[in-house]
Amino acid sequence: MIGFFLAGAAIAVGATFPLAALAALVFRFPIPFGGYMSGPRAVVPALFAAAFYGTIGGFMVQAILGGIAGGLAAARTVPPEGRPAWKRCALFAGLAAVPGVLLLSILDWLIGPW
Repeated sequence: MIGFFLAGAAIAVGATFPLAALAALVFRFPIPFGGYMSGPRAVVPALFAAAFYGTIGGFMVQAILGGIAGGLAAARTVPPEGRPAWKRCALFAGLAAVPGVLLLSILDWLIGPW
């Protein structure tokens, strides 16, 4: 079970980068000291922004959510025949990273302009 938790945490942190790029491409993403950007020109800055937000605490949040979703949920859904739940672990951990990225994308709607 601890293996699933650690794998889920790592997968969620790793999934943050492509999810931030995707959010910037199709919606918008906050770029530190640059405001919200969207479209193809925002993809690379969004990757750096994800690293910035991650280092100030975002990676910890993503790791905890990914560990819980990927580790605990996937481990509990192991079928009776005992096949490993690694695919489910990766799927659940990746999905657990989505709320953190989307929250950053709409944060000004919740707390006002910053």
